[in-house]
Amino acid sequence: MGFKAAKFICYFFWPLASIPLAQGVECKPGCHPVNGYCEVSSECRCQPGWQGPLCDQCIPFPGCLHGTCAKPWQCMCEEGWIGSLCDTDVHPCSSKPCTNNSTTCIETGDGGYICLCAQGYIGENCHVKKGPCIVNGSPCQNGGTCVDNNGFAPHASCLCLPGFTGIFCEIDTDDCESNPCENGGTCTDIGRGFRCICPSGYGGVLCSSPITICTSGPCKNGGTCRQRPGGSFECICKPPFAGVTCASSSRNTSVGAEAKHRPNHHPHPKAHHRPVHPQEPDVLTIKETIENRQQLLSKSQVICFLALGLLTCLVVLGTTGIIFFSRFEMWLANARYSHLVRKERDCFLKANEGENLSVNIIFPEKIKLTNE
Repeated sequence: MGFKAAKFICYFFWPLASIPLAQGVECKPGCHPVNGYCEVSSECRCQPGWQGPLCDQCIPFPGCLHGTCAKPWQCMCEEGWIGSLCDTDVHPCSSKPCTNNSTTCIETGDGGYICLCAQGYIGENCHVKKGPCIVNGSPCQNGGTCVDNNGFAPHASCLCLPGFTGIFCEIDTDDCESNPCENGGTCTDIGRGFRCICPSGYGGVLCSSPITICTSGPCKNGGTCRQRPGGSFECICKPPFAGVTCASSSRNTSVGAEAKHRPNHHPHPKAHHRPVHPQEPDVLTIKETIENRQQLLSKSQVICFLALGLLTCLVVLGTTGIIFFSRFEMWLANARYSHLVRKERDCFLKANEGENLSVNIIFPEKIKLTNE
């Protein structure tokens, strides 16, 4: 027996099995004879779906708000409520949702309502008065919000955005007055905001981020840039790339490191030596021509062809086997039938010895043989 079947039996027959069979055990007086049971005297335990001291009250569907039940897990709505959980009021106007500024409350029949507002009032419940912001329009400028206390203020006022002031938000304040730019940046007021012109070596909105050579991303092919003292940088390249900026590949070069270019001649002893500033070393790169001979078939292609060939062979062998066994079965059936006919003929001849008999065997026109 499976686990689900055992669970099903335990769920439905456990209350019955828990009822004691011993004589003399009486449940609590008034305990429902079907919905309740007891294991000891003066006890009343309820079956699933029932509740109450005497197990005579059904349990409604979970979440049922304004409903009752006649059987367990029902939700029968009370008068004035609809919905699967009886949570929608059929007569919402009975709670008087419309304010005194409305003339009539109309129920839509699906739990909703419409308030017919008096002249000069708007809103779902007629709670908003047509004040100066609605009647005269918003006088606020530069994105300011018109405020009139839901229409009950005598005059409209404006709630201005940052950077503007005045009665109607018409005055643009100086955003650079607080000197927001850092590290010597120059602030420029641009209406609703400001812009910082940063000095060399700094960037960002407020010129607070130092700019290094690595910020521009000089390292190529995934190389990591490392800042050096004095403003220089170093690129840590990922194999197989090399070079100052990781732009060359070691696969195509026989020399994968940087080398200094040195002159092959010795300076004349009387030559005038001048101080030479250190320059970046030149990179001597020797390129090789690598002939890539492409294979006729790759390893994956060979495996694919072998798999297709094996599948083709299996299909051909399976088809041949099916045809052979079907023909062999027909031949075997015909042989059995011929043997049976000969056996019947011999038995008939032996039973009638000494008589001249002519035996005619009539074969059916079509014999349909099936294996059962």
